[in-house]
Amino acid sequence: MKKDLSHMFESFFDDRSLKKLLHTLDEYVHRTFSPVYIRVDVRETNEEYVIVAHLPNAKRENIHLQFVDDTRLLLSVVYDEQIETIDDENKFVHRQRTYERATKSIFLPYPVSQTNIQASFQDGKLIIRLPQKKTFIPIE
Repeated sequence: MKKDLSHMFESFFDDRSLKKLLHTLDEYVHRTFSPVYIRVDVRETNEEYVIVAHLPNAKRENIHLQFVDDTRLLLSVVYDEQIETIDDENKFVHRQRTYERATKSIFLPYPVSQTNIQASFQDGKLIIRLPQKKTFIPIE
């Protein structure tokens, strides 16, 4: 009986539909309450997940990636911008500083290997390649 309940509990939380629901809820919360929204595309191949995060105006040194567990990656971006206006005639200086932090949880349907990860940032796009732990067996 205990094994059956344990198996039911694990299969309930391992179900792709529940992860999809959590992903949709995460998207809704971020769009509703976060002034900065991170758009992310996730593509799955037989060997890896390819994640493309669209981060316009972000700087490489302000982007942070962290694993929460084998199926969840946390992406954080800090936007720090300072605008200065100086008028020589009136000797007026105007400074405006904007500081915003955006986070995005990226849920993956299967565990990934935390070794051999590749990430590159160019032209406002962060591309992350995560090798899968599962292996596909070709059937002939």
